[in-house]
Amino acid sequence: MSPLPRPDALTVRPVTSHAVLPDAVALALFGSPLRGSERIEVVRLGRVLVSVPVRSGPAARLVLDASIDTAAGAAAAGLRLAGPVGVADAPVVEPVRPRLVLPSGLSRAWGVGERAVVALGCAAVYAAVEAGADAGLEVDRAVWIAAGRPETARWLPGVAWEGETPADATPATVLTIPRRVVTETDVRQARTKRLTIRLTPGQVVTPAAAGLAREWGVFEGSPQPNPGGRTRSGNSTPS
Repeated sequence: MSPLPRPDALTVRPVTSHAVLPDAVALALFGSPLRGSERIEVVRLGRVLVSVPVRSGPAARLVLDASIDTAAGAAAAGLRLAGPVGVADAPVVEPVRPRLVLPSGLSRAWGVGERAVVALGCAAVYAAVEAGADAGLEVDRAVWIAAGRPETARWLPGVAWEGETPADATPATVLTIPRRVVTETDVRQARTKRLTIRLTPGQVVTPAAAGLAREWGVFEGSPQPNPGGRTRSGNSTPS
């Protein structure tokens, strides 16, 4: 019997772009039933964005990770799927959503709710909690790379995510970094997931993080970052 996973050593499973197609759609695109090793091209305006693996499923889904140059939902309406023998309109795009998968008994033992904050390398991830046989964190591969390709993640008990929303909601989300130092990785992760970072009094922002945050508009309006030092109010006057 394998030992139970520890909350500070959860296996990380990077999720890449993929497609799920009903048998009828797969037959129209490939000319034969899927065997499990096929890939399909995602095309926009005649240009191939990416080739992704495809598997059979009851409902069509196209999941794209953050490294793909397109947006989810209506903004991706012009996407097409191109197979060896046919072309079809792509289903509505879904982003990779972070998931903390735990056996139900383990969730109860740890007191994990429906959503959780998990430390992934030097970044923090807000994940929906789902039941499953193999415990681990499933996360967008782009975020995993930005966090330093960690092999394990750590559940952060008692840490709440400000601006908490259901997993299927899409409004802008405010992120508070649960550490004193805000790094370039934090800023890149926030931009990848279209989040806004709210700095807290006393936090230190690295110069690289401050430069990217100003360029991309990642920090919430006030306080403003003070590169290499503590945060300060946007209305204050430097001494």
